[in-house]
Amino acid sequence: MSLSTDLMGVGMPSEQAIRLGTSALTTIAGVGTAQSGGAAIPVLVNNVLATTAGGATAFVLPSTAEIDVPYSVVNSSATTALVYPPTSGTINAAAADASVSIAQNLGRIFIRKSSTRWISFLTA
Repeated sequence: MSLSTDLMGVGMPSEQAIRLGTSALTTIAGVGTAQSGGAAIPVLVNNVLATTAGGATAFVLPSTAEIDVPYSVVNSSATTALVYPPTSGTINAAAADASVSIAQNLGRIFIRKSSTRWISFLTA
């Protein structure tokens, strides 16, 4: 996959580049263990290296994410990461506001399908 900025550099309009490319790898540290107060994943950061430590394991997907733009979240830490949907959202048809886990050295791809529904694929 190409970086969005590289696609724009060769003349692709920014809106197309954002949908087809990825952001640079961005390290984000987890915050707490709950959806409220979890580390927010910025809307234009869809390539995340998650770091966790002790009780700082929570991440929240962006509420303004574009439909069908994938977000890659990889956990590089020994503590399991918890990724939450935005408030009132669901991931893989689980209960509203429920998290999914990402164990050490694994990753998940998250794709927003509607205003409240996300789907997720776990790496092996």
